[in-house]
Amino acid sequence: LLAASLLAATLVGTASAETPTLRYTTLLAATDLTEEYYGSTDPKTEFDEFQIDQHHRFLQSGSTSETTRCNFWCMLKQSMGLTIIGLLLICISPCLMWKNEGRHVKELRRIDFCKNKAVVVPNADMPSDEHCGDLVHFTGKVTVDDTTLELSPGSALNVTSPVGNALILKRTCLIYQKSEQAHQEVKKDTIGGGQTVTTTYTVEEDWTPMGPGPEHLPHLTEEYNSRGVWDELIAASGAAESAAPASVPGNMPPEMMALFQVADPTRAPHGISVSHAAHVGGFGLSKEIVMENPGVFLSEWTPLPAEYVPDEVEGLPELRKDRYGNLTTVEEGDRPTNGDVMIKYEYVADRFDASFVVEQIILGSDPETGVSAQMYGVAKAGVIDEKCCGKISDNLGVIWMVRRGRHDLNDMINMAKEDETMTTKILRVVCLALLIAGWAMLFSIFSTLLNTLPILGTLGDFAVFIVALILGCVCFCGVTAVAYIRYRPLLAFGILAVAGTITGICVWRLEDASANSNAPTFAPVTKPSDAFMPDFDTGSDTNVTMEYY
Repeated sequence: LLAASLLAATLVGTASAETPTLRYTTLLAATDLTEEYYGSTDPKTEFDEFQIDQHHRFLQSGSTSETTRCNFWCMLKQSMGLTIIGLLLICISPCLMWKNEGRHVKELRRIDFCKNKAVVVPNADMPSDEHCGDLVHFTGKVTVDDTTLELSPGSALNVTSPVGNALILKRTCLIYQKSEQAHQEVKKDTIGGGQTVTTTYTVEEDWTPMGPGPEHLPHLTEEYNSRGVWDELIAASGAAESAAPASVPGNMPPEMMALFQVADPTRAPHGISVSHAAHVGGFGLSKEIVMENPGVFLSEWTPLPAEYVPDEVEGLPELRKDRYGNLTTVEEGDRPTNGDVMIKYEYVADRFDASFVVEQIILGSDPETGVSAQMYGVAKAGVIDEKCCGKISDNLGVIWMVRRGRHDLNDMINMAKEDETMTTKILRVVCLALLIAGWAMLFSIFSTLLNTLPILGTLGDFAVFIVALILGCVCFCGVTAVAYIRYRPLLAFGILAVAGTITGICVWRLEDASANSNAPTFAPVTKPSDAFMPDFDTGSDTNVTMEYY
């Protein structure tokens, strides 16, 4: 059977050839500013030759496709590579699981340290000198008082006047660029074990904060990107250098760039400014603290009022202010074209509640140099866990808890434990998935051999998955058990004691039942006939007892 499969794979693979097919597609994104850029014109009637998908992007007929053929020997070569990768995953995943369990125990010890050592400051407006260097908990409103904020004083892209009640002020520059999208379709051979992969490339055009993309797309060389006035924006932002940002990978869609926020807000022509007067009561907040906690301080952005946005920019007559308060090169009612730019101004308002579990320190107050006017500040606290009456100490790193809203110390501790538990569970699932994938890749060569025949291929893939699932779960449980013995000996031995007790009881009951079932059984005794029975009728009321042996 194996010889016949190899022969069929060889015949099918020899007859295969690479047949690339080329077609053309243009994909234009309308974005959320459809009404602004298209005016009263209905895009569906104005661009009849386009199709509109669920994301309001315009699709023109045609595409660019590449078809590649991989025969049996090619698939066998790939499966050998997967086998090596699977072996590496099997070796690496247990190490990651071990590290995760150790990290989890260490993090829980840090949280318990906060619970036992943190001092509650009842009024954040009145901190005390005696708590300097201690771990403190306090809540209050983040405010900048009457201090105003602006971007790059003197630059052409600065706001028209300083903004009050602003904790953070940000300028984001976007450019309308093309990116390449790839969609693969895999078709397996019925007999032979080969497959045909058809990759279709399309062009998507959308706003991106990453700057100009590659001049020509990798697979659609006829498509190009224009830099527009991006270089002029860098010069107008007041940056010391006007060098262009690093090129953007052509295969990364703009939505993914925005999702991962890979654009650096401090790199020209973008801009960001943090108020040096931020504080919570008597505790000052430095710029580093604000930027290191985006979930607390950078989570709620508000568009800057239009009166703070300049109507025109010196040296850039192409820019105009639209009705949304943004600067853009797109004319009213027009559709954005490649190279158009848009500048958004946003800020984070102050006077929102926040809770802290941090170390109280003394600040060198100097508002003129950007140091907070408050006398006290906050920092990450070092955690030294002492054991054996202080004779043994462990350095557990640093601890730092900052939450938006008002939360007491117990709430902060409970939320930290919940977050840590969730993180540990997610990492455990990831490690388990890596283990199962590693075992499946290790046996991928068998799947490739079985895929030469239609029925065996499906059954082989299912069998490989079941075996990989069983082996992965066994390895996961074994490594987790050993890690528990190493990092949680009391809990681990307690679980083993309970499991041993239950197992002993079950074995004892099963052995008892087995002993009873193996006891000898005597043959039944026949009742004697009446002929051999004596006459016990004595005429009296005497009871007579008869025993049979």
